[in-house]
Amino acid sequence: MKKFLSVAVLVAVAWSAFQLYTAAFGLLHVLMQRAVHVSFALMLAFLLYPYSKERARPSLLLDYLPMALGFAILVYFTLNFGRITTRMELVDEVWMIDVVFGVVMIVCILESCRRTAGMCLSVVGMLFIAYAFLGQHLPGILRHSGMTLGQFIDIQILSVQGLFSEPIGVSAEIVFYFVLFGAFLDRSGCGKLFGDIAYSLTGRTRGGSAKSAVVASSLFGMISGSAVGNVAVVGTFTIPLMKQAGYRPHMAAAIEATASTGGQIMPPVMGAAAFLMADLTGIPYSQIIVHAAIPAVLYYLSIFFVVDFEAWKEGLRGSDALSMQDLKRGLLERIHLVLPMLFLVYLMMSGLSLMRAALFSILSVVAVSFLRRATTMNLTRTIEALGKGAREAVTVAIPSAVAGIIVGVIVFTGLGLKLTGILIELSQGSLLLALFFTMIACIILGMGMPTSAAYLMAAVLMAPALVKLGVPVLAAHMFVFYFAVISMITPPVALATYAAASIAGSEIWKTGLTAFNIAFASFLVPYAFVYNNALLFKGSMLEILWATATTALGICFLAAVYVGFFCTRLTRLERGLLFVGALLLIHPGVLTDLIGLGAGLLVLALVRRRAASDRSEAPAAARQE
Repeated sequence: MKKFLSVAVLVAVAWSAFQLYTAAFGLLHVLMQRAVHVSFALMLAFLLYPYSKERARPSLLLDYLPMALGFAILVYFTLNFGRITTRMELVDEVWMIDVVFGVVMIVCILESCRRTAGMCLSVVGMLFIAYAFLGQHLPGILRHSGMTLGQFIDIQILSVQGLFSEPIGVSAEIVFYFVLFGAFLDRSGCGKLFGDIAYSLTGRTRGGSAKSAVVASSLFGMISGSAVGNVAVVGTFTIPLMKQAGYRPHMAAAIEATASTGGQIMPPVMGAAAFLMADLTGIPYSQIIVHAAIPAVLYYLSIFFVVDFEAWKEGLRGSDALSMQDLKRGLLERIHLVLPMLFLVYLMMSGLSLMRAALFSILSVVAVSFLRRATTMNLTRTIEALGKGAREAVTVAIPSAVAGIIVGVIVFTGLGLKLTGILIELSQGSLLLALFFTMIACIILGMGMPTSAAYLMAAVLMAPALVKLGVPVLAAHMFVFYFAVISMITPPVALATYAAASIAGSEIWKTGLTAFNIAFASFLVPYAFVYNNALLFKGSMLEILWATATTALGICFLAAVYVGFFCTRLTRLERGLLFVGALLLIHPGVLTDLIGLGAGLLVLALVRRRAASDRSEAPAAARQE
């Protein structure tokens, strides 16, 4: 096993070195760059993810052989580089060797996807491949002229219209570098820095350990781009602190899972899917992070309110588990690690390409790390960062390759336009119904699937229908992106929740349902920004501020409804009034906002009156005793 893992380390480091080399000295031909990227991803996927988790040792036939096939695919593209890159798509002859290696490559991608992302996406990929060959036998709107094997290989393998289309292009030319940047920051100790910052800000307040989890997860999630990875890093110290402060295990795990998931929508770095959005919409990434800011803040506010009300209801105080002296020492040792992130934001805003911005930021991490001995990126840590970045990139590259196969089928068969028509017909022209169906589809697509892959599928299949119904392109893609992210905490398959539950030692289903309830308010945020684009930083400053304030207040009311506490325990009537008031505040419109605010004030008056009555009755009861 150690020998097997050492080969995986060598492949991972070689892949990272190749990516850094091409970023520094220029990319290869677009098809060759992406082919090498996929080949390395295949080799590493078969080395890291065995055929069966029950097997104690890797299988020569089922693990080593597929890894060797990944290397053979790399050799094939290298030897045939000139011919493949100069041929004319669907005009020049497809050679038998192209068909053989093309079929091998697609089978390997589907199998590696099953291992890395679960069966769901692999099955979807196989269904689309079957549709490509059998579509001429289908009735009605789904019918098409069909494809031959030669045409399929021509589109998928020998051009940039299929497997090597934009999804894998974004993975190879953007996402990999930001994942690697996050790995370098992590190995230098940035995760501990975020934890110290969060704890110093909130640790001693009411429910401080849970609030520090929310803050730390939002900070670390900006650079990790992975909800599960965020839980694994931040949750290891926040979940025990929450349990020590009095939170029940399932609640501690649910808070961490929900907070970690939101890191993917938190600017300025966000997750891998945000880079895909910039490429698919044609909107510069520097604008994407501006438009995403308010929804991200609202997401974290919803969690923060739940945490605060829960702590207030249970009488939980701040934690003294960490001394301020230890916090100050940790901050002083690592505060300089903020500089590479600020440098990255500056480079992105200055117009430098995202690939070059990430490359220079990686180099800045290495340079800045030498300012303190505790953070120095020596040779060992550098190799670990190179390997870690490549290992995490596998879970983006492989699903992106499957997404590319699906995109190729959709484009060749015209299925995209047909699915748009089907969604519009199902919704009967109602935007609300279309949004609801899209939400359900995004959550289903995201079951057990990385966010980037779930977003890609929804963006290709669902977003065009929303645009046709009048939703702006940005709002449509933000809507599907948001729910692709939330799918990580939505039962029955909620990977971030599973990771948090394993750390907390809590029941998976109980943790999943709790996380879903905590995030319930955030489920309404995408509907809010579709109907009110001011929440995407569009419109006058007054409109933006008013929409943000009323939506935030509505989210606060929903958190109180979930916890059942608003200064004191709420009655059913009071919870009902707050729920109605919350919906009215989130819905755009001055009249609805005023009515919603009135409902909240009414509940506040009822609560204060009941609290005053309880205080006056307490002395009387004491005298009678």
